[in-house]
Amino acid sequence: MKKRVVAFLIALASCGLVAAAGAEDLPEASLKKDFPQLRYESLQPSGIKGLYEVETANGIVYYAPDASSLIVGNIFSAEGRNITRQRHNEKILARVKDLPLSKALKVGSGPHVIVEITDPDCPYCRKAARSLSGKDGWTRYIFFYPLSKSSADKVRHILCAPDPQEAYKESYQGLLDKKALVLCEREAVQELLRTHQEQGRRLGVEGTPFFVIDGRHIVPGADIPRIEKLLAAPAEKD
Repeated sequence: MKKRVVAFLIALASCGLVAAAGAEDLPEASLKKDFPQLRYESLQPSGIKGLYEVETANGIVYYAPDASSLIVGNIFSAEGRNITRQRHNEKILARVKDLPLSKALKVGSGPHVIVEITDPDCPYCRKAARSLSGKDGWTRYIFFYPLSKSSADKVRHILCAPDPQEAYKESYQGLLDKKALVLCEREAVQELLRTHQEQGRRLGVEGTPFFVIDGRHIVPGADIPRIEKLLAAPAEKD
């Protein structure tokens, strides 16, 4: 059983980094001894006695050193608050501040700032794109996170195009589905695609579309009513 758990967690954290040395009171040595193949990014107290939060590249798990056990799942408060999801979102919002926005496809110039992780073949991504396009009041920074070869080819076509914004519109209107794609071989485009994909991984995106509004609000999925409500309010300033 332990071998199966370790194998699962190795897959879960396959993109992670081995954590640097933590505070002296953290059970880092025992975690490495119990699960030497686990890759993780940070280890810290969870707020629950005897349980430590372990951040992997793909989410949060928990370590109980007294039981030499890893626990996978969400922790809820007595009030029904998903503590694990809250911590995960806090980490996402912290990482959003370091996104290389200059590498994103920028659309619009309004006061609201939307970071958008999207896949050209995702029908919900297309639905969200149609809802957001052609309107004033926000600036979109679009990072492509293709989940198939077909999607990756469309992204390459967009990034290779003389007018990437126009190629993006065509793609999300479905016009590229039956159109011959232009796939340039420029290394700069390949590197840009890798950069886009890396941002989705860094944020721990589990599905597309994925939005962060004004650096404060996370909206997973094409929750158009919620997005419109956030964008209808005055833009929040730090």
